[in-house]
Amino acid sequence: MSCEHESSPAPEVGFVTFGVLRVDGPETAAALVETITGEVRKWVRHTPGFISSRVHVSTDGTTVVNRGEWTNEETYRTSFRESPSGGVLHALGTRAGVLAATVFSGTPATPLEGPEANARPGVVVVATRHLGGPSAADAVLELLAGSGEWKRRFPGFISATPYVSREGTTFVNYPMWVNEIAYQAWMADPRISEGQEELARLEVAPPEYLLCTVADQVDAA
Repeated sequence: MSCEHESSPAPEVGFVTFGVLRVDGPETAAALVETITGEVRKWVRHTPGFISSRVHVSTDGTTVVNRGEWTNEETYRTSFRESPSGGVLHALGTRAGVLAATVFSGTPATPLEGPEANARPGVVVVATRHLGGPSAADAVLELLAGSGEWKRRFPGFISATPYVSREGTTFVNYPMWVNEIAYQAWMADPRISEGQEELARLEVAPPEYLLCTVADQVDAA
């Protein structure tokens, strides 16, 4: 009998949160990154249903974004939102230097993978769109899927995962590139501006667009 153990498959992500903290500058952002990753390592990573936490800082140093991945909404609620250990993380929005705090939650849709699908991200965008409801969210997903033919071959592109809120009123797209050179080439492609015009017709408010680097990631224990 073999004594080797097969590695367990990675759990499927069923629920995701994006905590967005607008801050007064890079010093506050760095302190928040340290606090978030410290708390996640101390207790969050050991809780049932937790998959990963990836912390980002916007390139201008004014925003911290924490993406949390969970197996489902129920485990997120019981393991994190209702946890007596969550005082520090739950109160981040009241810390000195934090100007505004918002949280998006939703479920992931089918990701679009590029030629560098397994690469480490050098540049990440968190693009939040405000829509009128489920039909508009479905239309945005169709537009993104339709653009996949050329995006899958774009040099330096890693992937883009869309997330949709339960009500279908908020849509977050999360594309990644290997470095800023690949990102700038992507943005300069005329097909990007054409796609943005189509997406704008479905929005009920201006989008929010954060260009970030990954500060740290903590996976489940």
